Amino acid sequence: MEYKVAKYFQIEQDIIEAIKSGRLKPGDKVDSESVLKKKYNVSTITVRKAFTDLINEGYLTGIQGLGTFVAKKQMIRGLTSLSFSDELLQQGYEIDMHVDKIELITNTQIAEKLTIDPQQPIVCVHRIRLANGEPIAYQSSFVDSRLLPLEKAQTVHETKSFYKTLAQVNVTPVWVNENYSVREVGDAPIAKLMNIRKNTATFFVKRLTFDQRDEIIEYAETYFNKDWYSVTVNIKV
Repeated sequence: MEYKVAKYFQIEQDIIEAIKSGRLKPGDKVDSESVLKKKYNVSTITVRKAFTDLINEGYLTGIQGLGTFVAKKQMIRGLTSLSFSDELLQQGYEIDMHVDKIELITNTQIAEKLTIDPQQPIVCVHRIRLANGEPIAYQSSFVDSRLLPLEKAQTVHETKSFYKTLAQVNVTPVWVNENYSVREVGDAPIAKLMNIRKNTATFFVKRLTFDQRDEIIEYAETYFNKDWYSVTVNIKV
């Protein structure tokens, strides 16, 4: 017996096939409702049903006033590694890092997080993280300048890794404590580097990094582009 395939399902399967074959790539705009209505000889309700299903399944994303686009593939953080870079490499992404600035500061609040004297100079390394050439995060790491001198911090330009740079001064992270929240990027230069609009909501992660003696060696703040990033946590009873 031959079964008739629902029109909305046919639209969905055609779009999915186009995405999987590479004819539609992340960020590409898909045909409008009016185009698909004519192509499949269906109603607006049918096309919207297909769009809604594909958006819910993560294939598409709708932007009011602009249209419907192929969703970008998210980096799924499994929290299985201290290194975000290692997790991306395991998922097959090409990674890179561009240093925004490296500076020496004093900051009472950050010093308190690092459990050091408020007047102790702190080295700050600010950088953009990229995956497959796309900016996905803006990270700022803060460390006691006695552990990582400013001159030594500059080698992050060559190592392309903050933790590899720490390893050069025999500082090794063993475990971390992370706090996740949602925060808008109010800093226009940071938003520009992330290729998003100012005041866009992002995943905001605060990290405390500890060494083998359970002493804090780093405090870090990261804005993750929510269109590129998600977290999966496994809980076993």
